[in-house]
Amino acid sequence: MEPCPPEAREAALQVLYQRIPDSLRSRLVAEVLQEASCGQVDLSGLWVAWDHCLGLGTARFRIIGTLLTQALAGRAAAIWAPEVLPSWRRATTAAALVRSALADLQARGFRIVQAVLDESASRRGAIDLIRGGMPRVTELLYLERDTHRPFPESVSLDPLSESEAIPTRLIWHPFNAARETEFRALLQATYTSSLDMPELEGVRSLDDIIEGHRSTGRFVPDRWRLGQVPGEPDTAVVLLLSEVPDRDVWEVVYLGLTVSARGRGLGLAAIAHALDLARPHVSRLELAVDIRNLPASRLYESAGFVSFDRRSVHLVVFPESGG
Repeated sequence: MEPCPPEAREAALQVLYQRIPDSLRSRLVAEVLQEASCGQVDLSGLWVAWDHCLGLGTARFRIIGTLLTQALAGRAAAIWAPEVLPSWRRATTAAALVRSALADLQARGFRIVQAVLDESASRRGAIDLIRGGMPRVTELLYLERDTHRPFPESVSLDPLSESEAIPTRLIWHPFNAARETEFRALLQATYTSSLDMPELEGVRSLDDIIEGHRSTGRFVPDRWRLGQVPGEPDTAVVLLLSEVPDRDVWEVVYLGLTVSARGRGLGLAAIAHALDLARPHVSRLELAVDIRNLPASRLYESAGFVSFDRRSVHLVVFPESGG
């Protein structure tokens, strides 16, 4: 098992795309290699498993398995299920590829490695990840909403004050240098007891978290918003929106509430604000939610979001290195 040498990438990609029909695979491999040569695709995270073959009195090596990893912002990495040629050692080779890639990522200082498998993925791929040390932790539900469709009439957009008697409102501020310290502190506070991927709570530094959010889609500071309740400085909502390249879509990269803001209807007010911001630019707003986060799922359903995809998450969190 080793990172794929540049001269072996074509053969490795043939294995990686073995499920693609022969009539399409060669063209796809050529396109990926061309994009890699132009810096549009990063193949430095491609791993291969070799087999020592004997035939006609000569020895040679051939690639029997491949796995792709990709470094992400904020000391995170993505990994895809391995592809291995059929043989009696297929399962062993697949698990070994996963373990080798994980060991390398840990040695390089990554904290989080995740694999996200959609519903069309082979069950075998999930088993290979688990055997290689990547347990399945949850599912993500992908939701979308037309930005021009009004809220259901039954939905109230008037959040309640702490007394639940007087409607209150959020004052929204864009992210900028003058508010950066306050923005960072309140963003950090929204992660307290979060139900979205609780396995990640406290794992990364705030700088790593912000870097990860900033790298999603196209970052525009004005689309990062801090909503605050007048007179309650610790009651806040953080809303991070991003444009999805080449699609008529904005994504809710993150929506988080401080503890004192929860259960008061402020999440719904934040969704309304997100729709107001997105409406002049795109026709659709998308987001993903951990299926274990029932309050958030109910919030998005009440706001008119509908599901369009569901994916399984396999996750490894490495301890902080002692250096």
